[in-house]
Amino acid sequence: MGNALRFGFGANVPQTDNDVDEALTIGLLSLDANVLLNFYRYSPKARQALVQVLKAAGDRAWVSHQAAREFWRNRCIAIDSMNQATDEVGKAIEKTRAAAVNAIDAWAKQTAVPEDTKQQVTATLEAGYWQARDLIDTEVQGAGTISYDGSRDTVLDLLSDLLPAHVGPPLTEDEHKSAMAEGERRAQAKIPPGYKDAEKISGDAADGASGDYLVWIQSIAEAKRRDLPLVIVTGDEKEDWWWKHRNQFMGPRQELVHEFARGSERRLFMLRPVQLIEHAAALEVAVPPEAAADVARASTTDEEEGWTRLATFELLKRLDAEGSPHAEIIRMAAAQGGTVSRDQVYEVAGSGEDRKLRGFTRPTTRITRLLEEEDRLMPGADVALTANYDGGATAVSFTIPPEMVEILKADAEHRA
Repeated sequence: MGNALRFGFGANVPQTDNDVDEALTIGLLSLDANVLLNFYRYSPKARQALVQVLKAAGDRAWVSHQAAREFWRNRCIAIDSMNQATDEVGKAIEKTRAAAVNAIDAWAKQTAVPEDTKQQVTATLEAGYWQARDLIDTEVQGAGTISYDGSRDTVLDLLSDLLPAHVGPPLTEDEHKSAMAEGERRAQAKIPPGYKDAEKISGDAADGASGDYLVWIQSIAEAKRRDLPLVIVTGDEKEDWWWKHRNQFMGPRQELVHEFARGSERRLFMLRPVQLIEHAAALEVAVPPEAAADVARASTTDEEEGWTRLATFELLKRLDAEGSPHAEIIRMAAAQGGTVSRDQVYEVAGSGEDRKLRGFTRPTTRITRLLEEEDRLMPGADVALTANYDGGATAVSFTIPPEMVEILKADAEHRA
């Protein structure tokens, strides 16, 4: 007697909309740290929509001790990123306004335009720029008070009210030590989740390569304790959590489904924050349709919580202080769209072809992880310089993260 086509192959069946509804209505919603940190990036409307959905889930909205730890470790960086983005847009508007006014002056001189015409053009232009600034200021003020001081932070108040007693307990000292070792073993063996952080093993990051694994085992333990399906809610879109095909999110990695099934008869689900909004009706919650677009826009980063301007220039400052050629190589890569060739590295480093480049990226990897440890860079950021191989053991080129390219190109244009 045969079996149904899906029998024994549940991990190979993509998640459906009905699955998402089921996850929201009966599962333990384990919120990753990036979900909480992104509350600093969401619009007030998006924040309120997410709060409505999660409140409807009651005590099934839950945060592992590890995710809470990562939230507190990176909260100030999230605030810095928000403030920096506001500062940058203000500087860009002012720079463009000043350049446009100078261009109008030059045009008026070269074409003998009457003074009143020039003044009218200038006034019309500047009115548009000041209107843009006013709109930005209004939006920032409407976002509430965001402050390092927890007693005056609107977002922290919101999260504290949402999760009054919904944070899991820490592991014991022995359990934590054992989990850290197992997390590193799995990262080296490319066992999900967390193997994308394998380069942290030899670095100085607080949890090495084991952060995702700690979230995973704490979430499993809580789901088993409550005998509930487990729903990992994360803005992390890396392949060591997700089963993806051609950029489509199909569901959790099959290895994770099997691992969870070994100790539970319940199902494992994976959700992105935007799906909480898109499927709010499953919890009988009505949210504004534009809230989903706000959440999706704010969640699209930073697949790996990328480099900020402050972190980028701190990296270069430290490399320069060490007399390292890596800073110049990174600047060169930015000017070329993100990549430098092997020959260019030899040229900048002042070495010939006989020099091996094995381990060449270690200084940048070391400083990247130090910046994470010092709360200057979000955990999960790409290392600053990555070697590319063409099927062999020899690096053919080196690449920097795309957000670093944009930061350094913008700085170069500003200096010009």
